[in-house]
Amino acid sequence: MRALSSLLIVAAIPAVLAVKTHDFKTCSQAGFCRRGRALSARAAENPSWKSPYSIDASSVDLSPDQAAFTAAVRSSIYPEVKFGLDVRIHDDGVVRVRMDEVDGLRQRYNEAASWALLEEPKVSQKIQWSVGKNGVRAAYGPKNGVEVDVSFEPLQVTLRRDGKEQVVLNGRGLLHMEHFRTKESVEKSKEGVEVPEEGLDTDENAQVVLRALPRTAWFEGDSEDGWWEESFNSFTDPKPRGPESLSVDIDFPNHGHVYGIPQHATRLDLPLTTGEGAHYSDPYRLYNADVFEYLADSTMSLYGSIPVMYAHSADSTVGIFNAVGSETWIDVGRPSPKSTSSHWISETGILDIFILPGPTPADIFGQYTRLTGTPALPAHWALGYHQCRWNYISSDDVRSVQKRFDEEDIPVDVFWLDIEYSEDHKYFIWDKRHFPDPVDMIHDVEAIQRKMVVIVDPHLKRTDDYPVYTQARDRGLLVKKGDGKTDYEGWCWSGSSAWVDFFHPGSWDWWKSLFKVQPQGDQWSWVESTVDTGIWNDMNEPSIFNGPEISMPRENIHHGGWEHRDLHNINGMLFSNLTSQAVMARTDPPKRPFVLTRSFYAGSQRFGAMWTGDNLGTWEHMAVGVKMVLANNIAGFSFAGSDVGGFFGNPEPEMLVRWYGVGVFSPFLRAHAHIDTKRREPYLLDEPYKSIVRDMLRLRYSMLPVWYTAFREASVTGLPVVRPHFVVFPGDENGFSLDDQFFVGGSGLLVKPVTRKGATEESVYLPAEDQVYYDYFNHNAYRSTSKGKNITVPAELHQIPLFIRGGSIIPTRERPRRSSPLMKHDPFTLRVALSNDGSARGELYLDDGETFSHRDGEFVWREFVAEKPAKKSKGVRLSSRNLAAQKPAEAVDQVALATYDSSNGFAKDVAEVRVEKVVVLGLAAKPSSITAGGKELQWTFTPGVAASDKKEGTASVLIIKDPKLSITSDWEILVQA
Repeated sequence: MRALSSLLIVAAIPAVLAVKTHDFKTCSQAGFCRRGRALSARAAENPSWKSPYSIDASSVDLSPDQAAFTAAVRSSIYPEVKFGLDVRIHDDGVVRVRMDEVDGLRQRYNEAASWALLEEPKVSQKIQWSVGKNGVRAAYGPKNGVEVDVSFEPLQVTLRRDGKEQVVLNGRGLLHMEHFRTKESVEKSKEGVEVPEEGLDTDENAQVVLRALPRTAWFEGDSEDGWWEESFNSFTDPKPRGPESLSVDIDFPNHGHVYGIPQHATRLDLPLTTGEGAHYSDPYRLYNADVFEYLADSTMSLYGSIPVMYAHSADSTVGIFNAVGSETWIDVGRPSPKSTSSHWISETGILDIFILPGPTPADIFGQYTRLTGTPALPAHWALGYHQCRWNYISSDDVRSVQKRFDEEDIPVDVFWLDIEYSEDHKYFIWDKRHFPDPVDMIHDVEAIQRKMVVIVDPHLKRTDDYPVYTQARDRGLLVKKGDGKTDYEGWCWSGSSAWVDFFHPGSWDWWKSLFKVQPQGDQWSWVESTVDTGIWNDMNEPSIFNGPEISMPRENIHHGGWEHRDLHNINGMLFSNLTSQAVMARTDPPKRPFVLTRSFYAGSQRFGAMWTGDNLGTWEHMAVGVKMVLANNIAGFSFAGSDVGGFFGNPEPEMLVRWYGVGVFSPFLRAHAHIDTKRREPYLLDEPYKSIVRDMLRLRYSMLPVWYTAFREASVTGLPVVRPHFVVFPGDENGFSLDDQFFVGGSGLLVKPVTRKGATEESVYLPAEDQVYYDYFNHNAYRSTSKGKNITVPAELHQIPLFIRGGSIIPTRERPRRSSPLMKHDPFTLRVALSNDGSARGELYLDDGETFSHRDGEFVWREFVAEKPAKKSKGVRLSSRNLAAQKPAEAVDQVALATYDSSNGFAKDVAEVRVEKVVVLGLAAKPSSITAGGKELQWTFTPGVAASDKKEGTASVLIIKDPKLSITSDWEILVQA
């Protein structure tokens, strides 16, 4: 890249673009992970193993008016060390378990939850704890079917449903909170004699003696492995606070499948890392890192970390959210085919675990997103096609790219600028040699109701002619070195760089002020921008070229005196969250922001979108990208996608076309490419590839109403925008491991993107239900069964296996436009896919797509219903109903509306938008009459297979032509047959 040559003097900058696994630790290279795994091994080798942690029964203190209690916890190996336990049950049945060291040498990091949670959860005032001889117990839910038992000795927390264990904490005795200590105290503790081996149940006459070892050796091991200092490659971590890791086993005794803990390039149903049948030898790692050209099948950490795990069986779904911000390793095992074990090992932090009782996937997503927030409802334009590369090199280049899209009639909504727009990589500051007229350039893009997104990375070039850096420095807002006083200096694209400490409250309003497009007096702001410019936050793990593991030294100091190791995985989230707030603050009233982040944590979904980082242009990366997007969706972060074409490499036309087939069914759709790749904008493709991609993008745009409606549901309920099979059919065991096909929201659309070279057909699994599925394009009807069914369908290069589940109504807009805002007043087509019983339903949500006026009731939310007019009728009655009026409190995010005004301003604005076509699939007989409001409508009917038939083949197709019915009104169409 231009200016990269000036950085090549820095030896740390990679010279060869390939994943360098030796730059990143394995568990065996991380002292606390070695200790945690060794602890697990010792426990497994000793059948009589018993956790040293127990509750002092006399200390239990029940809250008089809430479902909460506290208690003192002691450790038999460190009786002088105090721990405190706090257990509470929330209004929705979630159980929160917290344990912390009390009166220790210093405070353990206890702020992870405060950054992740939307608000402090409400503790139930109806559920009551009772104290018994062996523990504390509570029961709640229907017929008191949910029980929580907190055992005294050893300390153990168990959630049961209908008598069956669902989640068990410390059932295997791996809980270990390494208390703060000094070298001197450790040396003193070694002064001793032979002591009994504690924790193992032994015969009174057969005490086991550990010769010349400390009394803690049976549990902690016999060496101070990585306690006080640790080296990796050329870096040394001084560990000034000594050992402080946290280990806990979390098991699911009646659930054989686990999902979650993104971000990893692996299968959705997490492969095992330990025990018989282990697919990997290393645990899953959560440590946000800049791993370019990452492996397509690995437990290596990537750019983001969401410490949430779901366990699933045909009977129920449960989960846990582990609010920890430090590096964490997770082993997954399967003691039996129907059970799963997990072992979580974190470098620092308190125990702060939320147990999600389920029992359905929908319940789980509601419970998790009530904690961390639902995905933000994005601006409508952000669901269109984004065109990016590193880099469009000038204002004229941007204008030329836009012109070519228009000449080739290829829709696009957003053009992106990577780091080369900025002068010497001083973000916000335009390189006027190549971008002499940035505002005019952006306005040229916005003139066709498109948008621009510009990158702002977190590293600030350390130079006195860069006001962003000098202001941050002078205000004392930069991350410090380990001494807590000196500003930290590292190297990134800007050369010598500094990093804003966004944990510092003083940085918040200052950062927001930088994005103001109007002059702010003496305060510098980005006046050479517009209020509609989106922002791309990259490199926010943070990526530091000369840092350990390409990141920040762990001993660096943040606001409050916390070490970077405490909050590393949260760091990137704060950068993008503050940027999102800054973008909103540009206008009053605010507009919905668009901010793309590479690094993320639990709660990031409240503020923007993410992508899967620096992938490769390979078939393997195309395939795993689908799985990674699904993993992020179930972990609450629905606005997710992988770069179409792969960031690295020059994909052949077949691969690039297939990748667009993947992309148009991703919540976030962006094509991106490395600076060393050939230009690959879709208009550069030869025929027939160019026309195929154009058709795929037009398909995406026609389905924007489906995507936007799915995002509304996600923003209110937390249900994923793209849903793997186990979410939609939680009782169908054949689909528990499916991760190469999925449903789009609640629309009934089932898609299987093609990710295999040379494919001409694909196998698609139809869920275990007696239902018909229609091919979206040719209307062929396929029949599933109560046991599920695999079908083989054509999948030539121009084909995407896409089906409508019987019983669904799909609203689309079929008129090609250059950008999505130009579709605002376009008419709708309704595809009615009749179910076996002749019924169907669907939803449509509309608002202005850019402001927050929907929270004031400015929107349209409709339900379309198809039902038989009489029990034995072969006809159908189609109707449009006002869902918003029926369910105002459930309509939009962040607010429960008491009422809904059907004549709101937005509804009036789109009142003339009509339904121009209705397509009914699977009607049993040719109609004799079709009327709406007493008037005969025009229609055509092609005979074929009926929804109620047992056979397969091309379905009957009824097309009702332009019924001229408003999309905002109640109406009925009566089809008599």
